[in-house]
Amino acid sequence: MEKTENVTLENHKKEKELGMGWHDFMVFCRGFTGVTGIIGGGFIVILSYLTGHLFGVLMGMVAIGLGVYSFEVRSNLKNLEEDAPKNLIRYHVFIMIMGIVDAFSDFFMGPLTSYDEVDTHYLIRTIIRGIIMITINSIYYAKRRHFFEDDEE
Repeated sequence: MEKTENVTLENHKKEKELGMGWHDFMVFCRGFTGVTGIIGGGFIVILSYLTGHLFGVLMGMVAIGLGVYSFEVRSNLKNLEEDAPKNLIRYHVFIMIMGIVDAFSDFFMGPLTSYDEVDTHYLIRTIIRGIIMITINSIYYAKRRHFFEDDEE
């Protein structure tokens, strides 16, 4: 019993030293992106189905899936589960891949909207944003690894 209390007190001291503001922000953002992913994905599915764009329907379904996965990541982060940082990184990788696939689908199949050319700036922004988020979260959570370790040893 005393070992657990000491570990908890030690983790609390480390938490005060390191701060968990970014972590709390990531928990909030995953809830927000979960809601917007599910609602936005639903709209994409409906509009793409009505306009006959099969690929849009598939992308909407992927957006819904990422919205659901965002809630899973949020739950993992909130509960300080061991896999939470890896799942957050995985989430950002999936978002980056979805953006790249979306940009290249415009290139190969024509845009799903009224644009007449591929938005290369969107592609570049998606890749840069993904790399930045993966890097920031990797560094941030590497320094806070002790919060996500099992205490059952």
